[in-house]
Amino acid sequence: MTDKLIPYNEYENKIYIPNEIFTDLRVLHGKGSSHVAFAYSYYFLISWLYRYAKYGEKVITVQLIKQMLGYSGNNKNTNYIIKKNGILDQIGYTRSDTDFPIAVEFISNDVIFTMISELDLEIQNILMAQRGKNYKIKIPLKGLWRDTESEVTGEYNGVFYQIDYTHEMTMDIFYKCMSDKRLGVHGFYLYGYLKYRCDKFGKYQVSLDRLGEEVGISKNTVEKYMNNLMKCDLIKCIENSCRKIDKNFVKEANTYTII
Repeated sequence: MTDKLIPYNEYENKIYIPNEIFTDLRVLHGKGSSHVAFAYSYYFLISWLYRYAKYGEKVITVQLIKQMLGYSGNNKNTNYIIKKNGILDQIGYTRSDTDFPIAVEFISNDVIFTMISELDLEIQNILMAQRGKNYKIKIPLKGLWRDTESEVTGEYNGVFYQIDYTHEMTMDIFYKCMSDKRLGVHGFYLYGYLKYRCDKFGKYQVSLDRLGEEVGISKNTVEKYMNNLMKCDLIKCIENSCRKIDKNFVKEANTYTII
């Protein structure tokens, strides 16, 4: 079960994701619906792992991350998305690094990471012996810096520090989706998109055709996972009535809300 791989407590639940991720992931539209859904879910997960310094609690490998996302650890179909100079690196969302947080403190609403590079060399060697000399993680760059300019100037204005133009996602929802075969990365991605829309407007009225175009998933696949999200009590659908346009009755698109 996914929820047994890395435990968490109520204070390690939420993560903010930049709203622009849905625009930036358009580079994966047309690559297959599972690929854009995987990329969104992967970015959420590595953001959570970094934000709560889970790298200091457990040896976290690429294989483990894939397993948490409902994939075989040996699955290579999405490697082009997450590898060095892969899609997420190219669009400025991730970068490989040998340095990683092993502890985190929250002081006056500020996030203070203790990095492995800051430890005594002897302790560094012990920790790296457990992980292997070539061990690297993926930094969720948008968590630290919202853009390249702020990274260059050293201004920490990423979503770990400032939550403007973000949507909140939680590990509760992540684990619920990944532990249910009816949902998986598709369900989590669609839930995230609806959360983004509903955070802005309280509700979101959209046809399945249009929703599919916006998220890069076919109408049939969207319909399947939207129905599953409703069955799992994660979203609610309000079926709107018809209205008369040019003497013809046209059914209005349904309205969706987050439960």
